[in-house]
Amino acid sequence: MKSDKDSWLKEYTEFVQLDSSGIPNEIFNKIKNRLFPNPWKVFGKILAIHSVVGFLSLAICSQFGLNPFGTNRSLMDWFMQVGGHNFCMIACGIFFMTTTYLLANVVMNLEELETVRKYQWLQSGVLGLISIAAFYFFGAELVATFVGLWILGAFIGSVVVVEGSYYFRRQWGLKT
Repeated sequence: MKSDKDSWLKEYTEFVQLDSSGIPNEIFNKIKNRLFPNPWKVFGKILAIHSVVGFLSLAICSQFGLNPFGTNRSLMDWFMQVGGHNFCMIACGIFFMTTTYLLANVVMNLEELETVRKYQWLQSGVLGLISIAAFYFFGAELVATFVGLWILGAFIGSVVVVEGSYYFRRQWGLKT
């Protein structure tokens, strides 16, 4: 009895040897783009999601004192009570990036999530710096130590969510 690997290899070899002249190149390009999404397009999706989710998350957790919604209470207050400024900066960075990548996990397919995972350090770093620049632009007072702690939290949040969601989607077979 042949193993699954042998039968898969035989079928793959037969497929490769098929005459594909009757199949338009568009179909192969669509399949290729679906299986190997452009990292820039994926980053564009992440950036769009981050812009919306990041702004909305400020209603729950003010970042660097920036609270565009004028809410009275914030997770920031609780984080400060639990562990002070340093803990607050790390926790706020984690929260800010975690919300982005949680929604991205829901919206994106597995192949796009694999692309995010492949470039997660670069994408998280760029998103973190864009966020810090936006905070500064909108009037937040930034202190180097707190910015560093916030970026550390942002990296922790993004890595944990991307790796965790990728693992669970692979385990549960969720393709989207």
